[in-house]
Amino acid sequence: MALAAKITMEEDKEEPPRHKPLGIVLIVFAWLTFVIRLVNGWLNNSGVIPGLFIGTISNETRGQFPNEIGPAGWVFQIWQVIRVWSFLWIIYVTVCICRKTSRGYFYVTPELFPTSFYVAWSAQNLMIMAWVYLNDSLQRVGAVMLLALSALSLFYMLYISYRRVDQNGPWLTKNAPADLWLIRALVHNGVAINATWVTIATLLSFDTTLTYEGNYSNEAVSTGMLALLTAIILVWFVLENFVFDRYCRYTLVPYVVVVVALSAIIDKFIRFTGSLEKTNAFFSCILISVSSLALVARFSLVIWRHVKQPLYVRNAKTTSVKKSELNAGFTTEL
Repeated sequence: MALAAKITMEEDKEEPPRHKPLGIVLIVFAWLTFVIRLVNGWLNNSGVIPGLFIGTISNETRGQFPNEIGPAGWVFQIWQVIRVWSFLWIIYVTVCICRKTSRGYFYVTPELFPTSFYVAWSAQNLMIMAWVYLNDSLQRVGAVMLLALSALSLFYMLYISYRRVDQNGPWLTKNAPADLWLIRALVHNGVAINATWVTIATLLSFDTTLTYEGNYSNEAVSTGMLALLTAIILVWFVLENFVFDRYCRYTLVPYVVVVVALSAIIDKFIRFTGSLEKTNAFFSCILISVSSLALVARFSLVIWRHVKQPLYVRNAKTTSVKKSELNAGFTTEL
């Protein structure tokens, strides 16, 4: 009877899984800011409400204020890919509210997406919306600053998620391998494609600002922006492959975005000048070659390391025991 009472008391001490109200509120707010941003972008492009916007982002980029590295218009369809990818990963984190594991609700423990993750996401949505209005009113300095901050917010989201996934990697590998791959595919690559494109958009916006506000030579400024993009690509290649591999091994989309963006720049040079004789056209061709090589090298390294150096798999030494006349009949070999 005493043993039964003790077991009952221990069972009573076990609390059922609890929801985290703040986490749910943050996910709802992440949806809210994302949807409002989409509606705001649609209003800008459609012109449904006369007088709300002076022009559209694409018209300003391609027509009113052109620059040498302004890409061909078709590349801006990448925003559709970014939106769909963002939609998918937000659905995933929302579904986690209803899922339980042995440790509780999946969005609570392990807390793979903490408060700071959602705050950064909502903040960058609000900054992109503000950027649309500043860009429309030709407040270029403020607009480029907001784009840069938006890119930094997205990279901060990646930092948070990389750290949390790595901290819980062994548990995820054992207990939720499908979630580990979904996070890598949807969240990491979804945020990375967004961050890469916003970074490129920041360089394009900075180019326009220096040209039309600072009255610098467009050719010289464009060359500087391409040089800066080259430095970013090379630094990121070294960091992700040789410093932070365990965190961002399966993030593969950044180079794809860069190659697509450079292809659009080269396409525009061919369409409008009929040749690639200009300095920045030649520079773009070299840079797309470098980016393509980096893309191939990145995929090759990831495949090789996935096979030869899998993450969160410990190679424990085994101990074999065999009969022997020594040591009381047994000996151990390490």
